[in-house]
This record gives sequence, C-alpha cells and structure tokens, in this order.
Amino acid sequence: MAELIHFETKELPDLIVVGKEIRYSMEKLMQGDNRLGALWDKCFAENTFAALESQVEHVFDPSYVGFMTDWDLGDGDFSYIVGMMMKDGAQIPDGYIVKKLPACKAGVGWIRGDDVRDVCSNAHEQTTSALKGHGRQCEKMRWCMELYNCPRFTTPDENGKITLDYYIPLD
Repeated sequence: MAELIHFETKELPDLIVVGKEIRYSMEKLMQGDNRLGALWDKCFAENTFAALESQVEHVFDPSYVGFMTDWDLGDGDFSYIVGMMMKDGAQIPDGYIVKKLPACKAGVGWIRGDDVRDVCSNAHEQTTSALKGHGRQCEKMRWCMELYNCPRFTTPDENGKITLDYYIPLD
C-alpha cells in the first residue's frame, strides 16, 4: 500500500492551471467508475502539453498536473483538469480551460507506491492526515492537485516504486 514519505508546506504565488477539462460525478468516481485516465490518454494522444511547454517563460513547473475543483457547485460533479501550472501571461490555446489559483500556502505530501492507482487512491487521505499531524486543517477545500513530478513519478526507484506529489491549499 502507498505511504507518505515526505510532507512540507509551500508558498504558491498567483498561478493559473491550463489544460483540458472534464466534469465528472464524485459519486461515480467513488463507486469505481473512473474516467479520469481516459482524459489523460486523450491529452497524451493529442499532444496537449506541447502548446504549454513551448511557453518556457510562462511555465511555473514543468510537471503535468491533475487539478480538481468546483465540487461545491451543488450538482455532485467536480472539474478535473489535465494540464500544467503556468504564470499569468501564458497564451491559452483554443479548446483549453483556465482556472485561477490565487497565492496560498499548500500542504504537499509525497505519496510512494507500486503504481498510479496505488498512489492516486491514497494521496488525499494520507496528505490530509499529515496536515492534521502537523496541527493544520483545511477549513474548506477549494481545490486539490496531483503533480506528476519528473523523475519521482516518471522513473520508478530501485524498489520499483513511484512517488506522486499531492497539493492541498491551507488558506
């Protein structure tokens, strides 16, 4: 089972998350009907990241992200964006969505496990537990984000494990 191997808090400046979005049912996701992977597959097939990576001066972090937000709109759905964290001023390609991420402090957990399913299914719980262990809580979570760091996530360690960075805003 996946384990938390590192926890820290980070100051994030004003950013935007730019990418491709789906609206999806939290209920269906919790029941095991996970369609988020299909969006990732589509983004890789359509070379979604190239238009963002080419804007080198506007890339905040070169890692790809899965950004979740808008689950409090009252319809039981949430927004999931596959993309990148960018600085203001980035050009937004046609068909991409933008979500503003105001400056904040975030709790960041590194979750190590056997595979994508293992780390992703345990990241939220383990990071929120680490927050509580450090005397912190997220009063009303506005968003959370999976950050697929290279090489921690993309290159398995000597034991075949990968590590996902998981962000939760603190304020």
